[in-house]
Amino acid sequence: MTDANPPRLVELLSPPSGLIALAARHVESGRGWRHHEHRPLPSASLIKLPILAAFWEGVEAGCLDPTERVSVPAEARVEGTGVLKALAPGLQPTWSDLATLMITVSDNVATNLVIDRLGMDAIQAWIDKAGLAETRLERRMMDRAAMSAGRGNWTSAADIQTLLSAIAAGTCVSSEASRQMRRILEAQQFQDRLPRRLPEGARVANKTGNFADVIHDAGIVALPGGTLVIAVLTQGVRPAWQAMDAIADITAVLAQGGAESGGAADRVSG
Repeated sequence: MTDANPPRLVELLSPPSGLIALAARHVESGRGWRHHEHRPLPSASLIKLPILAAFWEGVEAGCLDPTERVSVPAEARVEGTGVLKALAPGLQPTWSDLATLMITVSDNVATNLVIDRLGMDAIQAWIDKAGLAETRLERRMMDRAAMSAGRGNWTSAADIQTLLSAIAAGTCVSSEASRQMRRILEAQQFQDRLPRRLPEGARVANKTGNFADVIHDAGIVALPGGTLVIAVLTQGVRPAWQAMDAIADITAVLAQGGAESGGAADRVSG
């Protein structure tokens, strides 16, 4: 990649409809890319990343035993992604199991149980302490009453990239917590966006998000040429497959050339 941004990247970040936000960094070279990175957008399931970090902070503080088993009552079932809503009530996974389901299949039932255990205020306190200025947790998953009242969950590409960079560096909560979080992210079951057009052998630890007109993906991509930490958030890009294709293509472009030029972050504009 030359010092200039490739025309294909500029094109991808200027869709015919909607908005695409990007925050990415090649760890070894220090090269970065930024486009609408501080624009607050509905987080969809990307909010589960800071919830996961707050979960492991609670574990390390001795406030939560990850091996404790939890009964999943029938009334905990909510709409949206996940498997617990389809299983018989009374199942008793561990807290660690619930945190894993929250990420790997984006399970909303598991997420709400974790939120209730930690407390929304404690999770937001962790977000604020981490300096994620555009990230807000204002409601549980699929809480229609809260949505009707105007409460939402918010984040930005910059915040998500900052969080994932800390996990990649082993500094998110602690080195052990970062290792556990990366392990869970590497077990992600939704691979239809960010990893889709990467070369064989790429190792991806990612989290997707989609709700209404937002479609996101973000992750840590380990390649022979180094590590790419990337967050691509979209809103209003139609049809939905076009947003998914854009996320896959942007990741492939940066993965292909990211290590070839070091230096400061590039502002990408059309």
